[in-house]
Amino acid sequence: RYQYYLQVKKDVLDGRLRSSLEQGIRLAGLAVQADFGDYNQFESHDFLREYVLFPMDWTQDEAVLEELTQKVAQEHRNHSGITAAEAELMYINEVERLDGFGQESFPVKDNHGNDIHLGIFFMGIFIKNRIGRTTVIYRWNDIGNIAHNKSSIVLELINKEENVLFHTDDLENAKYISRLFATRHKFYKQNKICTE
Repeated sequence: RYQYYLQVKKDVLDGRLRSSLEQGIRLAGLAVQADFGDYNQFESHDFLREYVLFPMDWTQDEAVLEELTQKVAQEHRNHSGITAAEAELMYINEVERLDGFGQESFPVKDNHGNDIHLGIFFMGIFIKNRIGRTTVIYRWNDIGNIAHNKSSIVLELINKEENVLFHTDDLENAKYISRLFATRHKFYKQNKICTE
């Protein structure tokens, strides 16, 4: 639990998992409770200014950070009496609700040279277009094979004649992505009854 908590906390603070302002404040309050204990054992919460509470890409404006830190202190007060283990579990549960949790995506190009994000999640493979078009999802059931050819990734679909092709920057990226996707696909096929 603790190791998992540290990993998801790192993902949030590094900006790999995006949160709204409210979610970020809630997460920071839970992290302070988990890492430091109850609110009332501190005479001052000045130490929070030295503690990394928010994702790195959030505002660096001192006045805004001070206001957000005060909100975190209030959130910390609300969690008084919760053990470190409970706060870690609450943090993990909150992170699991974040958009993008359990997904991993990679910048690639489609057959027309457009920049897109090719990603993987528990139900299959998704394609997000930066322009804002609808996300395309290929479920594991619809995929026959996943391979790479030089710096391209090839999805062979079961019920369609054509293959879907994506282009990466280099051979190593294509190899890594296709192996990751193929491994997840194999896992799904072996555990199909459990996932359904």
